[in-house]
Amino acid sequence: MDCQQFEQNNNNLIKIAVVSFDSLGDSLLYLLLAYNLQQNGFDVTYFGKVGDELSEWIPSLRMLPCAESDDMEMVLADYHLVIKCPRKHVRNRLNKDAEYLVHLKSKYLLVCQKAPESWVYDHTQRLRSELSPDLCESLQALAKSSGSIRFKPFIDESAVDILCTYMQKKMQLAIVSRQVAIKPPPHLRFRRYDKRIIVSPDSAGPEDKNWGQQQFLSLCRQLKSVGYKPVIVVSPANYNEWQLLNRDEFELPLFNNIGDLASFIFESALMVANDSGNGHLASFLGVPVVTIYKKPNPKFHWRPDWSAGKVVYPKLVIKFFNYRVWRPFVSTRQVFAAISELLAR
Repeated sequence: MDCQQFEQNNNNLIKIAVVSFDSLGDSLLYLLLAYNLQQNGFDVTYFGKVGDELSEWIPSLRMLPCAESDDMEMVLADYHLVIKCPRKHVRNRLNKDAEYLVHLKSKYLLVCQKAPESWVYDHTQRLRSELSPDLCESLQALAKSSGSIRFKPFIDESAVDILCTYMQKKMQLAIVSRQVAIKPPPHLRFRRYDKRIIVSPDSAGPEDKNWGQQQFLSLCRQLKSVGYKPVIVVSPANYNEWQLLNRDEFELPLFNNIGDLASFIFESALMVANDSGNGHLASFLGVPVVTIYKKPNPKFHWRPDWSAGKVVYPKLVIKFFNYRVWRPFVSTRQVFAAISELLAR
């Protein structure tokens, strides 16, 4: 048995749980983290709603939904190491309750895109007291990797690039991939509908990050006029509002789970979206994405970056105190040109 085979077998004894944040974009990044840990020989379980609803697409990785808080603690007790990105309500408590923060960070490896320095905790001593020397050696780098994924200054790298750098430099994983190997359901064909353009006009963020609703509708009309089939996709929470806005002019399907949404995206030609989780999902699945961003920065960190993409942004932003006027400076012509460029590649 060579050294690499021994290390692989040794790591297989180590059970790691990755507990994801709940937003779609973040969830996909933690899915990439879990996948890479598995590729390095660890026995990994991913906990999160998004991963659970995509489990058919990634059968090689064990994925489960998160249980209620009390039950979840009992579930996680079975793992040698738990990598956890706290949810919003937990973060609020961490900011106010110093004792709770000490309890949580000494129990779990707290990791986030941007984490305060107070989250950092070296788990080496704890693991030495709980594990054999061989297993502890395999976790040596991981034990010290808590805190911010953006552990150093980054310039124009995407969130995917930043996570990969974190896995290489901080976690010291020998194998790091930007892509998760997906296995689409057998009845699906990649980009089958080459005229279908998904238009995703909402996001989970504040309203001021979204391009105008009427601008999206104008874009749909322009796409339809040249032979494309625009389809508007919004979250269930915004579906009724868009029914009234759309007035049956364009197809407006409703998806109640991420798996069904993924199937629809996978067979579409391209997606146009705000800075949103839907854009990240399309990119994750290999579908080109045009992202409309409110700041004049085509290389913003949080852009979708698993596959081909283009960022459309305002060349001018007018500021009034805390309010930014940017939507009038992103035209349908700019967005249409970006769509044409990606489809021509």
